[in-house]
Amino acid sequence: NLFMDISFVITSYNYENYIKNCIDSCLLQEDHSKDYEILVINDGSTDRTQVILEQYEGIPNITVYNIKNLGIEEASNFGFKKSLGKYIVRVDADDMILPNYIKSIEKAIDSNEDFIYTNYSTINSKGEVLIKNSNLPLFDVNEIMSRGDFLATGTAYKNEILSSMNGYNTMIRNSGLENYELILNLIQKGFLGYYVQEISFLYRRHDQNISKLKKDAIIKNGYKLFNKLGLGNYRTNKFHPYELRINQ
Repeated sequence: NLFMDISFVITSYNYENYIKNCIDSCLLQEDHSKDYEILVINDGSTDRTQVILEQYEGIPNITVYNIKNLGIEEASNFGFKKSLGKYIVRVDADDMILPNYIKSIEKAIDSNEDFIYTNYSTINSKGEVLIKNSNLPLFDVNEIMSRGDFLATGTAYKNEILSSMNGYNTMIRNSGLENYELILNLIQKGFLGYYVQEISFLYRRHDQNISKLKKDAIIKNGYKLFNKLGLGNYRTNKFHPYELRINQ
């Protein structure tokens, strides 16, 4: 029952400071030939998120779902199941899509790529640019298997592929590596990524998303994940989104 090109799935838990900018960034897309919808999954936020989301009532291509707090994996999967687009793009509520995003991936959508990802700029909590260009390399299985993570925001997945995988693995709640695990599973099943060189989203890096506690948990999950997939020791390279280094 897919009748549009792209579904943006925005997942949010207590991001009242960022959610409006995120939704507006998905709405403000330059000229393109695609139909798209925006699904906002409010994952049981206890801040002002719900009040902010009420401003979007009645906008035709936006649907808001308020659910009890399930964690990023289940909240995302909930959004994936509701999506009507041929491609699904998850957007973290503290990130922003740039106005050229849809335009930048149009050709890749038309050529039916399995999943599509782009370059990005990294910003801090105030929105100041930390790194202008992620300068990711062309799609390379070995590089991605040693990157250590893969950003959810800005990655467009074919809906039917996400469905066939049942979305994210929900065994570990807020694992920090849910999207990377999905990418590794796709690659192991023979699906291919398509890399678009344009910078077309902003990834926000702030103290919240890289606390020492969380880093340690992510590294631990990384070792478990690599072990499960038979990939040897968990590792990271220079394209890791927040430059996580592992002492090998």
